[in-house]
Amino acid sequence: MMVHQAQQIQSHLLLTDSQINSIAGATSGILVSVLVSPLDVVKTHIQVKRLPKGVANTPILVFMYRLGQQEGFRAFYKGLGATMLGYVPNWAVYFTTYQWLKKQFSYLTLIPYGHDMLINLLASIIAGAAANTVIAPMWTIRTRMMTQLNHENYRNSFHAAQKIYQTEGLYALYRGLIPSMLGLIHVGIQFPLYEYFKKKLATNSSSDQRLSIKQLMFASSISKLIASCAAYPHEIVRSRLQNAGHARHIQLTSSSLTVPFHEYKNVRDAVQSIAKEEGLRGFYRGFLPNLIRTIPSAVLTLLSYEKMREFLADNFGENSIEL
Repeated sequence: MMVHQAQQIQSHLLLTDSQINSIAGATSGILVSVLVSPLDVVKTHIQVKRLPKGVANTPILVFMYRLGQQEGFRAFYKGLGATMLGYVPNWAVYFTTYQWLKKQFSYLTLIPYGHDMLINLLASIIAGAAANTVIAPMWTIRTRMMTQLNHENYRNSFHAAQKIYQTEGLYALYRGLIPSMLGLIHVGIQFPLYEYFKKKLATNSSSDQRLSIKQLMFASSISKLIASCAAYPHEIVRSRLQNAGHARHIQLTSSSLTVPFHEYKNVRDAVQSIAKEEGLRGFYRGFLPNLIRTIPSAVLTLLSYEKMREFLADNFGENSIEL
């Protein structure tokens, strides 16, 4: 009798594969949000700053020192609420959709057996598109929160959303969506490579094969490095478009702009303007702090996701308890 009751209780605690992926993805999003916030702030500031051709960015350590002097320690966590509201559901949606699509595509006869790279590519791009669409407003709010001075424009994420909507319209919250979609090349490179390295590092092809922490760190860091080099310019375009309304406000209240302000009409106009005013270098502003941030971030995201997924599958998965 007691055994039967225990089995019933255990059965209610079981999680589906989708639920496991959602929880593991959300957990990794929380960890990443908190740990990489300071570098996120620095990177975003550098990305949105407009400089003439030939003018170098302020060294990272100097910039961080000046920012700390001007605004204090709090400055490095501006937009943290928006970051968490972005990263947590972003990775929850992404990993859930990604793993589900991988299974679905493996059943399609249109994709020849053994073409794992193609399956991973399609799944990563579609999952990325779904996550981008759902989370786009939060990335815009996050950019605005990070680049404001002393919280003078937006008190918090909800105030920022309300103010942007009232003063600039719903479109402003989605201004970075198109370049984000163009940036799907990033996940389209990163995740197939990540899966490829994982497969190569595995000692055998068994489905329950689990890699060590060092192996997961290697696979995640190398795949992220390659993807970042290829896809970084879209982040510059996205950040500039997201920050357009705030940049216009700065122009109206300050006469100390380094480059005459030109509000970008769309992605094409942004690309042409950056190329003309700042050259190729303009598309890679903030690339070094981006690497310093994104590679540890990718390692932490994927490592925490994989380990949390393993823990949940072992203890709460549908196959974890023998009834």
